Amino acid sequence: MRDLEPSVGRTPAQAVLHIVSILMAGMGALVLVGGLLVLVPGVIGGADFWASVTFGIMIVVAAGLLILTAVLGLLASNNSARVGPYRFLCYLVGLAVLVAIIWGWGLGTFILFNPIVLTVTIVYVLVCSRLADKVKEEHDKGVTGETFLRSRHQRVLHLLSELVILKGALTLVVVAVLGAALLVYGEGERAVISGIPVTVTGEVFALVVFGGLAAAASIGVGCLGIRGSNRPRKIRPFLVLACLGLALDVVQAVVRIFHGGVFALSFDVVLDTLFMAACVYLSVCVDRQDDVAVGDVNAMSAAGVPGAAGPEGAPATTDVRIDRKD
Repeated sequence: MRDLEPSVGRTPAQAVLHIVSILMAGMGALVLVGGLLVLVPGVIGGADFWASVTFGIMIVVAAGLLILTAVLGLLASNNSARVGPYRFLCYLVGLAVLVAIIWGWGLGTFILFNPIVLTVTIVYVLVCSRLADKVKEEHDKGVTGETFLRSRHQRVLHLLSELVILKGALTLVVVAVLGAALLVYGEGERAVISGIPVTVTGEVFALVVFGGLAAAASIGVGCLGIRGSNRPRKIRPFLVLACLGLALDVVQAVVRIFHGGVFALSFDVVLDTLFMAACVYLSVCVDRQDDVAVGDVNAMSAAGVPGAAGPEGAPATTDVRIDRKD
């Protein structure tokens, strides 16, 4: 039991906010790198100065907004009392989007389906603001999250499950934006998506729908992994799906090797196979643990688990579960 550590007590809304904030932090980091790649050549004289500086600063500011949102969201996901600044920022961005849309109408342009405006609307207005309201509502009602003791296998599995959810959520946002952008064009017209010409057909929309369903399935599988990482007795559904995913990845790898040799293996296939193998291994380890319900954290303190006591050694009162090996 020495490797057991208590988790942060999060409500379902805070758990979703935690994952969304990690996703926005990753997106902010990528956007920041892109902004610097645009800004630096203009500063050192390798490109048009004013164009590079103007667009570079705009991209860097957007990255800063994403990172700020992520930081405030992570704070609120760990402590609902700190949701105020995050909620204010989300409403402020939502108001800015509304002003931009009205400004576009004044110029005779409907900019809601602009990929950037649509993405900001979905993320801040439909996702972040609603999460902020839910966390605020739970805080006002005194709702608190359940705390779990996790072994090292559970902690790693919890992290991998969050990555599965993040991948599915990011894919879902991309698919939603892509689908909305394609709706602007008529049947048979050619659209240019990220520099790639695409003819709008029923097959293209079918691929978009399939991508959305696959993303939703990934989110569901990740949720099962998180549930199993918190409660070992409920790890079996995730274990079955992980084994199925690993089997499909292995079959795909074998088929590619059979037709083109070892060098026919792509990086994403190898990475997916290793990732699913890790999920299967961790799920088996968690499945072998013994799930023991404990009334309060006093038992954790008696077991010598770090972090079990409250401030200045006072016993904590949060209900937890101790998950230990046989």
